[in-house]
Amino acid sequence: MAEKNRIYIAIDLKSFYASVECMERGLDPNTTNLVVADSSRTEKTICLAVSPSLKSHGIPGRARLFEVVQKVREANALRKRNAPRRVFTGESYDSTVLESSPELAISYIAARPQMALYMEYSTRIYNIYLKYVAPEDIHVYSIDEVFIDVTSYLNTYQL
Repeated sequence: MAEKNRIYIAIDLKSFYASVECMERGLDPNTTNLVVADSSRTEKTICLAVSPSLKSHGIPGRARLFEVVQKVREANALRKRNAPRRVFTGESYDSTVLESSPELAISYIAARPQMALYMEYSTRIYNIYLKYVAPEDIHVYSIDEVFIDVTSYLNTYQL
């Protein structure tokens, strides 16, 4: 007898470490310019995460800190051309504020990595999965990625 085809969903939490850092600060992970990196080290240090709004400036997910500094500097040079009197009057790390305020420079938060905190959040999220599926159907790939075999839940959840 042939095995029934299995149906899996893949969950990859968006910029997980950066999102956790934003949540801890009461900030929106989608609009806050934030990198997770130890800025007390050299600028060659690797950023463990870059928030989505900061990625929109051409910064890759695993950039080195000096690349973040460089890309933000470049983005601000372009932005300054459109600023009133070509002068910045302040700065913001919130992309929503920046969209409506051309007089502000782009800034960002550099959050020091907190692996124990990320593991705590990952556990909380895993426990949410357990409310809906059995542990044997959850295949953990990394701290922020899982594959869930949903084959036996399709009828249960009317999918």
